[in-house]
Amino acid sequence: MMIANTKPAFGGYGYGYGYGGCQEYITTTIHDKLGRKRKLNNPDLLQELGKNRRKIHNEKMTLVCGSCYLPKDNPNKPLGEDAHFMCQDSQIIGVADGVGGWAKIGVDAGEYARGLMNNAKKMAAANTAATVNPRNVLSQAYANNAGLQGSSTACILSLDKERGALHAVNVGDSGFMVFRDSKCWYKSPPQQRMFNCPYQLGNHAGGDRPEAALEFVVEAIVPGDIIVLGTDGLLDNIFASEIEDVLVAYRGSGRDCEELASAIANLALFNSLDKYSVSPFQMEAEKAGLKHAGGKIDDITVVVAQIVASSTSFTTHS
Repeated sequence: MMIANTKPAFGGYGYGYGYGGCQEYITTTIHDKLGRKRKLNNPDLLQELGKNRRKIHNEKMTLVCGSCYLPKDNPNKPLGEDAHFMCQDSQIIGVADGVGGWAKIGVDAGEYARGLMNNAKKMAAANTAATVNPRNVLSQAYANNAGLQGSSTACILSLDKERGALHAVNVGDSGFMVFRDSKCWYKSPPQQRMFNCPYQLGNHAGGDRPEAALEFVVEAIVPGDIIVLGTDGLLDNIFASEIEDVLVAYRGSGRDCEELASAIANLALFNSLDKYSVSPFQMEAEKAGLKHAGGKIDDITVVVAQIVASSTSFTTHS
């Protein structure tokens, strides 16, 4: 990814229901820099949403998580440039992707990404509120990362158990998908200035600040829903339909979220090394008038979270 050197243009973000071929089953509230809400309404969906929310309030929910990280083969950076965290107690997860362009001037952006996620986990763990606000976590993590060079994308997501909703903030081209009954229900949009040049948090001149983050409230979440959160190493190399196939294959197997995350990450890795199959990255390159064949070799981070009823017994990894 390129290092951005222009300031973000703020304002409303007019993304519609669903994204990238996922079905239009939810309403999304998007907040801009000034905190203004833009709710994308559909009368039929809102009627269904009301019914779902009445059911949700009668059943408390919990986010159960597992992760897999596959750094690309680079002996000079064995830790790669991705980072992530999971805080089970606070029901919040996040991923970050250090921008590789910093290597040209001798800076390991992976250190910035790891610092960001470590700070985010500390902030989340110290939270005493019933529901954690991911924008506050991102802002505090960024402020506590001021001593490090580099820049990074970031996506942080929390579960509002009482409301039955996901609350997420995203800077750049990491993101998340929501699956119900092994079908993609929603996919978050990327935030880029141009192809392969995402918004990115950083302390340098031209770096973005947390205020630039897109904010999402995804309502009508129910037990059984599966969230797949990942960096662009995942999203550039795998289509939602391929994740659907993995979910179908694992349905009823008793496998936990960590095993599911590993299966998805390894499929993305396989695709990234395939020069002959069409990848999401290739399709986006063609839209930008560029040529690229096959997948994109990159660090791959996947966090899988399943929504379960609080009374359900489960295995978790933190």
